[in-house]
Amino acid sequence: MMRVNQHGADGPRPCTAADLPGVIALVDAAMRGGTDQSMRTDYPLVYRDDNLENIRVISLFGEVVSVVPFLPRDVVLDDCRFRIGIISPTATAPAHRKKGFGLRCLQSCIEQMARTECDLSVLWTLAGTFPFYEHGGYQAVRCQGAHYICGPDAGHLFADNGEQIVELARSDSSLLSAIRSAHEREAHGVLRAPDEYPALFGLPGMRTLVALRNGRFAAYLLVSRAVNKPGLIEAGGEDEAVESLVRRATIECGADEPIRAHVNLSETVLERVLARRIPDRREWTPASMMVRINNPASFFRKIASVLEKRNQGFERAFSIRIVDSRETLSFRFSKTGLALGADRLAPHFEMSLREWTSVVFGEHPARPVPAPEAMQGLFPLYFPVWVLDRS
Repeated sequence: MMRVNQHGADGPRPCTAADLPGVIALVDAAMRGGTDQSMRTDYPLVYRDDNLENIRVISLFGEVVSVVPFLPRDVVLDDCRFRIGIISPTATAPAHRKKGFGLRCLQSCIEQMARTECDLSVLWTLAGTFPFYEHGGYQAVRCQGAHYICGPDAGHLFADNGEQIVELARSDSSLLSAIRSAHEREAHGVLRAPDEYPALFGLPGMRTLVALRNGRFAAYLLVSRAVNKPGLIEAGGEDEAVESLVRRATIECGADEPIRAHVNLSETVLERVLARRIPDRREWTPASMMVRINNPASFFRKIASVLEKRNQGFERAFSIRIVDSRETLSFRFSKTGLALGADRLAPHFEMSLREWTSVVFGEHPARPVPAPEAMQGLFPLYFPVWVLDRS
């Protein structure tokens, strides 16, 4: 609902096409100063026309002063499917900070996520902003990714397996289709629609190296110099061909600034290549992921088969009451599967939504919440969100 007060404040409300230039100017001033990049082209899926409803703004006398966007994405985990809302670049004009505008926009996004059936919401940030998002029910969770430090000195450690290496042209739909097929053979994660690939593989500051063997596609490697997503951020295809691509990229990266190769916690071809050649250069990624469980009952219904596999046929039961929402969830595991309900069982636990999020996805060192013994083996859960999909 649009709200206008006597001070001329309008919102929080959905962004309109007329608002968009002001939104981009606001987020660019906050996050792209001194660069030649713009949020409009860095995050094309966020700012496209069909997502404007999910960008929440507050304006004063016609000028946008605060914005929080999110992008709904479907995720596949084993044979399960659920939806997340990825919080995107958030900003408030310096003269209007500390007035609650950003939090109101965030809460409006959470309400919109309920309408678009986003079971979870996720974002990536630094520890200094934890308190802001915690007001919205988000909790920092365990590290969700790692990277390997690469550079010209590492190039000779990777083999050149003889493939022809070319750079993807945006107009090459055949190679892009092969890249899509290679990516979809990797570990589960965010589902990409076919029409999203041209935008994602045409982002500013990025180029895609492709390895050809006898003229046929063998592998790809996405190399980024973008300020928001720097490094070797994605690969797919045959291991030997990916290794050749990593060799080329690391040799070309320049001696003054090593490049980071990003990997998920789940196994990928890029992880296998890096772990085999430079295992001692692996580090945890510092940016923290925060998660909000928007609809606990719906989320656990959708991932019931994942929990059944983790339980391995053991009989156990427990319940939890989320004190914020006064919602009770019960879990009864038997040899035949998992029965979810809303009754109180023994043992029974009471936690806040944020504490429960730590149990489910793993505790962050700055927000320690140990998992109860009755839940050992079931949690923490993990689903990969590739760097390219982080809006």
